[in-house]
Amino acid sequence: MQQKRRGHCPTCGPEKLADVVAEFSAVFDDEPSGVWTSIVYRTLKCGGCEDVYFQTESQFSEDVEYVENPHTGEVEPEIPSKLHHYPEPLRREEPKWIRELWQIDKDLKRLLDDVYGAINADLRVPAAVALRTAFDRAVFVLRIDPNLTFAQKLNRALADGIITAKEKEALEVLVDAGGAAAHRGWCPNEGELRVLTDVLEAFLHRTFILHDAAIVVRGNIPPRPTSRT
Repeated sequence: MQQKRRGHCPTCGPEKLADVVAEFSAVFDDEPSGVWTSIVYRTLKCGGCEDVYFQTESQFSEDVEYVENPHTGEVEPEIPSKLHHYPEPLRREEPKWIRELWQIDKDLKRLLDDVYGAINADLRVPAAVALRTAFDRAVFVLRIDPNLTFAQKLNRALADGIITAKEKEALEVLVDAGGAAAHRGWCPNEGELRVLTDVLEAFLHRTFILHDAAIVVRGNIPPRPTSRT
C-alpha cells in the first residue's frame, strides 16, 4: 500500500491527504559538537486534484522547545519537526474580483499585484507602502485631485459621498500606516497587515465592483404590477 502524508497542496490547501511519490532522508551529524540535522525530502501527489508538489520535514538539534508532558505534567525538552512546501503556500490570495479592475485601470491592478506579491513574500514594510499607493491610485481613478494631501483626498471623498464617515476613519489608518512604513520604518505584524489589506479590499470592492453588480441585478428585477382601476 502506498504511503500517504498530509501536506499543503497548492490547489486544495493545507492538511490534504497525499500519496508519497518519492522520499529521501538525509542526516548531517557533527560528532565532535553533537550538533545534527535531519531532513526528509518528499514528492507528494494530492489525493484530490492530483497536483504534484514538494515537501521537506526537518529537525535541528539546537531547535529545542520545552513543552509540558500531558501525562506527567512535567516540562520536557522536545525537538519539533518543521514542514516546508514548494510551491510555497500563499500567505494571502487576492480575491477573484480583483482581476476585474484590469478593465477599470491597469495601473491600479498592477499596484495591487505589488501588494499581494509583497504580502506573500513576507515583505511587510513594502506591503504597507504599496497599500497606501494603491489607495492613492484608486482615488485618482475616482477623479479626486492628485495634488491634494491624503487628508484632503479623504475629506473630498467624504464630501462627494464616495465614502462614509466610518470608512474614512478606517482609510485614515491605512494611509497613516503606509506613511509610517515609508518614512519611519514601521513594520506591521501579520495581524495588522491583514487588517490594512481588509480595509483596502472592502473599499475597492464596494466602490468599483459591488455598485455596478447591484445595478445589473436591479435590471433583472421585475417591476411591481400596476394596480387595476
